[in-house]
Amino acid sequence: MTGSADLGTAAAPERRADVAAPVVGLLTSIGGTLDAFFLEITERWREQGAVVESAAGSLAETFAEATVLPSITRRPSPRNWRARAELREWVRGRGIDVVITNTATASMLVRAAGVGVPVVYFCHGLHWNGDRLADLPFRAIERALVHRTDGIVCINSADQDWFDRHATRIPRLRLLGGVGLDTERFVRRAPMPWREGEEPLRLVWCGEFSERKNPAAAVRLAHVLRDRGVDVVLDMLGEGELFDDPSSRSDVEGLVIRHGVADPVPHFERSHVLVQTSRWEGLPRVGLEAIAIGLPVVGFDVKGVRDLPAVQLAPEDDVEALADRVLGAARGEGPALPEASTLSYVHAADTLLEFARSTISGEYPHGTRYAL
Repeated sequence: MTGSADLGTAAAPERRADVAAPVVGLLTSIGGTLDAFFLEITERWREQGAVVESAAGSLAETFAEATVLPSITRRPSPRNWRARAELREWVRGRGIDVVITNTATASMLVRAAGVGVPVVYFCHGLHWNGDRLADLPFRAIERALVHRTDGIVCINSADQDWFDRHATRIPRLRLLGGVGLDTERFVRRAPMPWREGEEPLRLVWCGEFSERKNPAAAVRLAHVLRDRGVDVVLDMLGEGELFDDPSSRSDVEGLVIRHGVADPVPHFERSHVLVQTSRWEGLPRVGLEAIAIGLPVVGFDVKGVRDLPAVQLAPEDDVEALADRVLGAARGEGPALPEASTLSYVHAADTLLEFARSTISGEYPHGTRYAL
């Protein structure tokens, strides 16, 4: 934990004096988010003495005890009109001391509801990138809600800058490793530089086949490298609306192999570089997973991607420059990867719980803004 800026204090309900064993309410828009990001974290919180009450708008697979709140939806919906009553009843009925909320709609609804306990907004990524006019309504909503927020957690530098400007009196936490990883699953391999001329250059891309994830750029990259005379294979993992789009496939046999949804670990272990072509991210978990394993990451210099440790960047949409970065990373050039232990969920869980306890009590380390 490092000290980097003064913390203001947010207006909040009356604080509990004893926060050694808080009841933490964990709220997301859909149950799948609980499954994807919070299983290890909640287990760690319970080991540290906290009671965790989780809730979402749909069923979770691994959080069998999670409360389903029908008024909470993935996107704004007419069903949201009941959210204020449902959320207040959930907090009161479960004896919750602090709510940690994640995902856009759930975070908007619980902060607007006035649930009577502090609310910590765990922002995986503000839903805009740049200064597009289409994003003005989202910015306006967040500006209105930030003053109903008792603590803010963010995971990339662009969001941190926005909160530093617009939430100066709200305690803020920056998690440099996001929600963290199970480093027993993503085990650091020995360095594996590309043996140029002896084996194909193996690239891997992993994500949703969507406009934001930009799979077409990864396919173009494979063609650029092939045109340069490189023997290259691109493995693409995931599914989405663009999976069958012509831009997401190649007519060159064996150049681009699309696997659908698959365990990334075996692909990471045999690849030379992970390619990130997103137009923006919160903090790409797949990039952290690759780095933990020891796989270099290259990507476009965009929000979120630029915050991956040791990532090698090319200007946005410059596929030729991206190809240069890929070749350099595959040959072992570039910054050293961080120790895998620094990306563990244990660090994230412990720091989040300490921040939640401080939010309940209203007492923070003097002159410190949390960072990890």
